[in-house]
Amino acid sequence: MPDSAQTILLLYSSRFGHSRRIAETVAAELAAAGVAAEVAELTDATVVDPTRHRGLGLVISVRYGHFARAAFRLVKAHKAWLDTVPTLLVTVSLTARKPEKRSPTTHLYTRKFLKKTGWTPGNVAVVAGALQYPLYNFFDKTCIRFIMLLMGGETDGKSVVEYTDWEQVREAGRVFARAC
Repeated sequence: MPDSAQTILLLYSSRFGHSRRIAETVAAELAAAGVAAEVAELTDATVVDPTRHRGLGLVISVRYGHFARAAFRLVKAHKAWLDTVPTLLVTVSLTARKPEKRSPTTHLYTRKFLKKTGWTPGNVAVVAGALQYPLYNFFDKTCIRFIMLLMGGETDGKSVVEYTDWEQVREAGRVFARAC
């Protein structure tokens, strides 16, 4: 493995693994461009050592309108460093299943995150997530079905629907690779 000072750190926050798959896809695009990346889960215990990496990609999913608190803490703790290195923010959301909601300017939750953190990433992508009813507990399944009913989405509690545009994810990785 290359010296970690030469790698990009790709952190993901995921409850059911979909954001991890997105982060791994971005990492594959970086690798194809000759840019080494380290993929790791973002948790409350995540420690970022800016002296070990030359950039950061953050893949975070929206859950009931909120991102993981660890994402806010990470940006707050490392904003000065983030402002000087190549960065990518990928937000993953079921609302982004609608093409008009796949822009940082039209995606409410991404706008709120950027405003609250004061961070301006070098690259931002808003990506549609996956609906995985069989993985949800009763409460989550009931809440998500209600939200999807209101939003005109899939409500069959046995459905698994992947809304992710994988070409969009690969393109985000390619654009980020050029910035690195």
